[in-house]
Amino acid sequence: MNEKKPYNKERQTKISFSELVELIGTTCDYKFCIVDDNIDDELMKLAAKHGIDLTGYKHVIETSGVQHSEKRHGRSSNDRTPLTLEDYLLVPYIIKNRDKLSISTSKTRQRESTVLVYEKQIGLSFYYVEEIRVGKKSLAFQTLYKRTSKNPSE
Repeated sequence: MNEKKPYNKERQTKISFSELVELIGTTCDYKFCIVDDNIDDELMKLAAKHGIDLTGYKHVIETSGVQHSEKRHGRSSNDRTPLTLEDYLLVPYIIKNRDKLSISTSKTRQRESTVLVYEKQIGLSFYYVEEIRVGKKSLAFQTLYKRTSKNPSE
């Protein structure tokens, strides 16, 4: 069994989105990809209302975010509508063609962060959540899940 190695900034590798999707379920070290480096006007205006300037930001996905989603909402989870590999490939489409966009606060035991929630109806309701990382100027994949109803808590 592969052992996860400690964080090492020099080992951080940029890979393509399709390669990242292929890594789901494998052990890999801090790989990331840039999904899109274009922040649209609606997103800029929403963030500005909350005092955040997204100039120069990029949409990014790291393996840690994908692994989190896979653990909580993937094929081996207890989620009623588990994610498939094809669902991850919808992320760029959801970002650009969202039905609804909102901003909120996400709290974990360690910290509080500002997140963007994208909603898109594609047969099912998809919810894609990105964390706004001010220091890194990135909008980072936090989680992805889907529901059969419009209510994400069901």
